[in-house]
Amino acid sequence: MIKNFSRLAISLLFALLGTLFAQANEITSQLERYNDEQNIDGASFFASIDGKVIEVVAGTIDPAQQEETAVGTRFYIASTGKMMVAAAILSMVEDGNLQLDEPIWPLIESIGDIERLKNADVVTLRQILNHTSGLAEYLNEEFDDASQREPAKRWTPEEALSFAYDAEPVFSPGKSFEYTNTNYVLLGYILGQIDGTIEKALENRVFNKAGMNTASVGAQSSAPHLAHGFDEDGNDASEQAWASILGDGPVVSTAQDVAKFMQALFDSRTLLGQNLLDQMLTGSQHDEGYGLGMGVDEDEWGQWYGHAGSYGGFEADVRFYPDLNAVMVVLMNGNPDEENPFLDTAAQKLF
Repeated sequence: MIKNFSRLAISLLFALLGTLFAQANEITSQLERYNDEQNIDGASFFASIDGKVIEVVAGTIDPAQQEETAVGTRFYIASTGKMMVAAAILSMVEDGNLQLDEPIWPLIESIGDIERLKNADVVTLRQILNHTSGLAEYLNEEFDDASQREPAKRWTPEEALSFAYDAEPVFSPGKSFEYTNTNYVLLGYILGQIDGTIEKALENRVFNKAGMNTASVGAQSSAPHLAHGFDEDGNDASEQAWASILGDGPVVSTAQDVAKFMQALFDSRTLLGQNLLDQMLTGSQHDEGYGLGMGVDEDEWGQWYGHAGSYGGFEADVRFYPDLNAVMVVLMNGNPDEENPFLDTAAQKLF
């Protein structure tokens, strides 16, 4: 009886491994095809579906196109990092250091000339988390030009926010929704005010708790296992991304570690308690699809939570499907030519 059971268990194991191997091969083919069609040099994909893991890579990550993408390759994840900044802020709320519905002014008034950022003195923490602040955007053409002139410059919050000074607010605080990077630069500054630096805040409140051993705030160009990002003309556009230590997009990571963040948030609950997590996942009355640093959406496979990110030379996307206990992450060192999320393609094959 025991021998028969053992044979059955072994047979089931081999069947499972065979299925996973076939799925991994299929996803690899799809990723390579996507890269070719969308002019992407390299990509890393990670999925965990009810405990079953698929991890595949494709393409290259260096200007000479000699170094192949590996599972340990680290990518700049752009705005996908907003989820991590929001989680760190919400842990401060949980600790009693911050209040969601109080004005942030006492925490930011030390920023040079911040009074020139109109309405900064009245917006609340919740409003900048869910993009209902109406504050003017700093990430405009003028900032982009300045950043391209000095691609390796690590802009301080004070320097970056100055590009939004004296501009008119998009709307009065709490009256509408507008995705605005200024909000998260302010959040990054607040993290630094309370924990010393944004690096310390993210390391202690997110990376270490989630086991994200490869994640960092910004990156040095000499660091190993680092993907270069390439613009649509094939030019190396990495320096601007690696230099980013502002709260609107500060993280460099592997696909697996991005998945670890989602699992720590939703499965092990090592980052936030239920109350703050529920608020993080709840959209505002002005946009039900965006909570506190978290996208909220639904498709044919069910409801999911996540956040995409895009900056010159880099693309990231992550989704967690609670009903399927599934997380998917894709990181790329190029920008797709058209809106055609690879995670839709992957879901078709995996779910």
